Amino acid sequence: MIGMPLPTRVLGALVGAAFLVSTARAQQPTLVGDRFLTLEERRAVHTGTLTIESNDGELVAFVDGGPATLEHGDGAIELEFDTRDGGGQLLHYALTGRVDGAELKGVLTPPLDAPQGTWRAARRVVPPPASARPVDFTGVWSRTSSGLARVTLDYTPAAQRAVDAYHYLDDPSLRCVSPGLVRISGWPYPLEIVQNDAQVTILYESFHEVRRIFLDGRGYPESLPHRALGYSLGHWEGSTLVVETKMLTAGYVDLAGQPLSESSRVVERMSLSNDGQVLRSELTLHDPENYRRPITRHRSWRREPELAILEYDCDPYPFFRGLEIEGTLEQYWQRMRQRQRPQ
Repeated sequence: MIGMPLPTRVLGALVGAAFLVSTARAQQPTLVGDRFLTLEERRAVHTGTLTIESNDGELVAFVDGGPATLEHGDGAIELEFDTRDGGGQLLHYALTGRVDGAELKGVLTPPLDAPQGTWRAARRVVPPPASARPVDFTGVWSRTSSGLARVTLDYTPAAQRAVDAYHYLDDPSLRCVSPGLVRISGWPYPLEIVQNDAQVTILYESFHEVRRIFLDGRGYPESLPHRALGYSLGHWEGSTLVVETKMLTAGYVDLAGQPLSESSRVVERMSLSNDGQVLRSELTLHDPENYRRPITRHRSWRREPELAILEYDCDPYPFFRGLEIEGTLEQYWQRMRQRQRPQ
């Protein structure tokens, strides 16, 4: 009857339900935002960017620009996402943990039945604008981590068609052609940096590539053709070197055929560890033709004073001879003509 008081247990249940709903809603603002993600398994450390957004009241997660499965509630959180190792093998990571103040952390279940590790995700703090305080990157560096290489990304329809049509014969590195800036920065070969006030020059051992980052305030040229490493301009924000690269040749982000358009641009933030022995880079690819959100890659290198850049030997003959033997050489020529055909 209207106006009669509710039984105590019913009232308690309603209050409890309202509390759970308000708690879940209160957690959402806590989870939303960008975080620096660190995965530790055995001696390996992988870094990435975890982004949690609210979409029509539901929380969605992205790791390095690729969608991740997200479950959360009562302070607990679970994440799952894919990545690819250096040999191209598809891997899956499962993260379970809790919200600990502003930080997320817990247990990492790596792929291939490896022992469990740990993970944490701390909020990214955007520092205020700082005056230039250049540091010296000069030296030889060996890669210590190539970060995560997400396989599932937020493709546009055009990119999905390109991925579906990709064949290993399309990989330029097989025929000793530069794989491009995004891929070459994650390869396991060392690099050497030579630096002065006006320019940072990076010498990659792989493919003998030379990259020049101009610091003299110039703009992008109008007459030069696009190229694999593009055209890079940099400036200092505090002790972080911020580099923007445009004029990139159309190619692939990885060996799975994730496309790269000529209108893409790459923004890198390069910095040294406190002891000056580790060089870190956060690379963000902006390519709206192919991806609905930017792709992020984290790399790191250790200073190697006794190391020298070696000769890189790449002969395309074995590749073409192998195609001839297996009877796929004509297939290769057909795909090459198709790639060169105007879209």
